Amino acid sequence: MKKNSWIYAFRLAWIPIPLLGYEVFGSALSGESESVQVTVALSLWILWSIVLLISLIPSASLLTVYRVVVPISVVASIWSSIEAEMSASSILLLFCSAICLSISLLPSIGFWFINGSAYGDEVRIPLRAPGPLLLGPVPLAWIVIASSLIFSIILISSQKYIFGFIVFTIGSGLSYFSYRSLSALSQRWLVFVPAGIVLHDNMVLADPFLIRKSMIKGIGPALVSTDGLDLTMSSIGMSLVVELYEPAGLTLQMNPLAPPEVREVTSFLVSPSLLPATLEEASSRNIGFL
Repeated sequence: MKKNSWIYAFRLAWIPIPLLGYEVFGSALSGESESVQVTVALSLWILWSIVLLISLIPSASLLTVYRVVVPISVVASIWSSIEAEMSASSILLLFCSAICLSISLLPSIGFWFINGSAYGDEVRIPLRAPGPLLLGPVPLAWIVIASSLIFSIILISSQKYIFGFIVFTIGSGLSYFSYRSLSALSQRWLVFVPAGIVLHDNMVLADPFLIRKSMIKGIGPALVSTDGLDLTMSSIGMSLVVELYEPAGLTLQMNPLAPPEVREVTSFLVSPSLLPATLEEASSRNIGFL
């Protein structure tokens, strides 16, 4: 797998966060009880260690955890900077947290994680998230998970055990379904394999769809006049069209409660998050350009 300079930049920005946050969080928590101070400090150390460890292990299964936990550092940094007096440490803490958040959401970071689990001579290109989900459901799912974690820790450490247990119980159930929904977005790929291309998208397809190289006429930017089957789920940005020499059976299942529907297609649209990398990989595997 190719080296990714962004993951190194992330580690450089993530490592100094405890050093910068020691004074800031200490000042912000100075008015709280000792149990709250110890619990919050321990929780922050655990979250920081988890993210640092994850940033060393490229794996598709860890991408969702990574993108859920990193934004919590921004929330914690903003809260501590408001509660404590503004200082050089708090400014640098906010800066490093913001840098880490920005890097964690880059498509190239998703590429690095999912290809850590790739088999043999295959390259996975992450697909962009559906546009409508980015406008509400995705942020809401993250808020549910983050709120459940943060408030459970605060309430229990404040010795409000009944309320803490209630929040933890309800929050755990809601977080489970929220996390599963976010994980589904991390499992959507366009995969280049020696035999051709595989569309791996469990939000659209009942099963991964293999298109053999001999069937592929070409791949290129989708134009407005393109009449291919739209599998982008209204994602934001330019899409690619894959045209075939002959019809192929595609098993669709956009509604999990409805039975799968088989469609014969001669072209379809996808939305890779890394368009140049997708076209470059297609060219290297002798797949034509439209």
